[in-house]
Amino acid sequence: MGRELRRKEAKRNGKNVRDIQKLSKEKPMTMKQFITIIVVLLVFFVILYILTGIFITKDIKWFDKKDTTTDNVSTISDKILGVDSLRQSEEEYYVYYYDTTNENSDVTSTINSLTTKVYKVDLHDAFNANIVGDPSGVVSDISELKVADPTVIKVVNSTITEYYTGVEQITTTLK
Repeated sequence: MGRELRRKEAKRNGKNVRDIQKLSKEKPMTMKQFITIIVVLLVFFVILYILTGIFITKDIKWFDKKDTTTDNVSTISDKILGVDSLRQSEEEYYVYYYDTTNENSDVTSTINSLTTKVYKVDLHDAFNANIVGDPSGVVSDISELKVADPTVIKVVNSTITEYYTGVEQITTTLK
């Protein structure tokens, strides 16, 4: 409605144009409008949170079809550096030295079937290059330890008690 039409309508009703404008601006918000605005804002923020969780931070695994119920999954906490082989908190455990680029499935299944805690050392990692060499057998100092791919040692009370190297020796002895 144009300015002139508003003026004419106000004149017909016997009111001033400014009074009509004040009345139209001072409409109070009803409770229904307030609740509607709050609900719309809440829905918006919930949708924003879900989209952020799915696509940006990946905290919500909505579309992840992988089954995560496997029992013997190697986690990052099981992987250690070679120099830490004798420094673990358990009293008795195994350390499995292997190359991730040339991993043997028979040895891996044998290692995963062990009931004792198993730590894994990746020989392909540059930090573990100092322990790769001709197998040294049971040693008293970790700096003297040399292993080949694959090797398993048994550690009891921070000392090496058993030493297995090669696929055949590991699979036959530890089964």
